[in-house]
Amino acid sequence: MTGMQYSSRLLRQVAMLLVVACVLCATAVTAQVNFSPSWGKRGAPQQEACKPSMDSLMYLYKLIQDEAQKLSDCEKFNN
Repeated sequence: MTGMQYSSRLLRQVAMLLVVACVLCATAVTAQVNFSPSWGKRGAPQQEACKPSMDSLMYLYKLIQDEAQKLSDCEKFNN
């Protein structure tokens, strides 16, 4: 057996061993997670997070305007 065949065979064996180890780990682990509406700090109502700021809205508006302008310019140059 040549050195190249030996290393290829060894590589396949190591890969197969890793696959078997991953499958065994995946089958050995079980878990259940339950979330309730008042789970920790995440369940607390956050009114500030729901209100978009005017700066954010203006940024999005300007971004959409710029992209629309780019599309319009591309159509003009393609025709």
